[in-house]
Amino acid sequence: MDVATFEDLDEDVLAETAAEARVFGTGPAHAVDELVRGLYGRLAHWQHAIGELGRRLTTAAQDRPLPEWAADTGRTKDVRWRWARRTLLEAVARHHHGALPAGPLEDRPW
Repeated sequence: MDVATFEDLDEDVLAETAAEARVFGTGPAHAVDELVRGLYGRLAHWQHAIGELGRRLTTAAQDRPLPEWAADTGRTKDVRWRWARRTLLEAVARHHHGALPAGPLEDRPW
């Protein structure tokens, strides 16, 4: 999964999706819902891929400790997934409810 999908995601992207839907005469709520569902599906696929990577590395290690690079790779992918998920959740919350308390989004790991 490419984190670039989530890099610029914020409430403005959702608002633009709704505005484009209005221009084309379709339901703005439906358009935003479809976008969010698609992104959520990508997160689910990404999480599955992380789990699969962990299972493959564990199988390959066969009761030996994982090399540090392998453990770091898994942790990095998990951290990026968590930030992407948070970005999506915050974008949805801000789109529906306006400003939220300031958060550490500036510290994204990508």
